[in-house]
Amino acid sequence: MAGVLRQTPTVWALAFISDESEQKLRTFFAQTCGIKPRLIVRDMHTTVYHARRPMPSLVCGVEPITFSVPGSELRMMAMAPGGENPRSDINPLARSIGLRIRRLNGAAESLLNLRRRMLEHETQAVLGRRSPSTDRASAFGARHYQPHITALRPGAVADPDLSKLGKLVREHIDSIEFDRLVVRFTPSQS
Repeated sequence: MAGVLRQTPTVWALAFISDESEQKLRTFFAQTCGIKPRLIVRDMHTTVYHARRPMPSLVCGVEPITFSVPGSELRMMAMAPGGENPRSDINPLARSIGLRIRRLNGAAESLLNLRRRMLEHETQAVLGRRSPSTDRASAFGARHYQPHITALRPGAVADPDLSKLGKLVREHIDSIEFDRLVVRFTPSQS
């Protein structure tokens, strides 16, 4: 039928932080940093895996998970390509701000293990001529996988030096807990 846009199913695997950890972060950003609550993201999560291809062997659902990431391994980043590094061309007022989870000291290992489970579904039929995804690269999504949680909406932070906010995070947040893995397809696979 002419004029009908067909969308390819997109696969998302999302690790959500617990309600308690989200409330801890919301309270910190609002009370310690003075950020308006409307500028603090709800349903905080990190994308473990993203693919713009149908993956017939993968099933939608919610799975309980339990692990934590130490606050000492969190850094702030602008949600833009290369935003994990300070850049004069990225205005934090115009960007969302996220918590980047460092790979050093094993802080991201549990997330990488979840990601590896998703990689098992990248069959040759799914990949076509693409190289398979790895811990660091994606066959379908962003070229460089960097575990992060979008925490603040655009307009929440004016200071381009996000390291100051990152230092405050590490001083006040001992850890964040993850409690569920959600696998979803948009639009649905059938």
